[in-house]
Amino acid sequence: MTQCDSLFSKILVPVDGSRFSMKAVALANRLAVIHHAEVRLVHVVDSVVMHQLCKFSREPYAAVRANMEQSGRAFLDDMAGRLRKGGIRVSTVLKEGTPHEVILQEGDDWGADLIVIGKLGKRGVSRILLGSVAERIVEFARVPVLVAGE
Repeated sequence: MTQCDSLFSKILVPVDGSRFSMKAVALANRLAVIHHAEVRLVHVVDSVVMHQLCKFSREPYAAVRANMEQSGRAFLDDMAGRLRKGGIRVSTVLKEGTPHEVILQEGDDWGADLIVIGKLGKRGVSRILLGSVAERIVEFARVPVLVAGE
């Protein structure tokens, strides 16, 4: 298959540090090799979770935010390094907001033609009411979504 014949050229992979997002990165890696695709990893610092942590931990907002951003950046850097070792073109994005909204907007803005996501990205307590991030992505995405499971 030549690059012109490739089904996917830009694969967006939301990551949250979970084992499911690691599986999504591994799957995206395999697809990127086959399709000669570029991969963008996106991590969203969940604003609702951040506010919940501030409330319950009594830590200052700036400290909680910095901690969450540092953790997200470390995971992005680790996953990007793994992909680069395999020769994959990869970029990373770290943003703050409501995960599914930020992910969908990033996909639209970047021009992703596939989203590969782990099956259980959750948003804290609101998971009970809103469902998982993966469910929202599947529901509202304008491009195909591949959900990586176990």
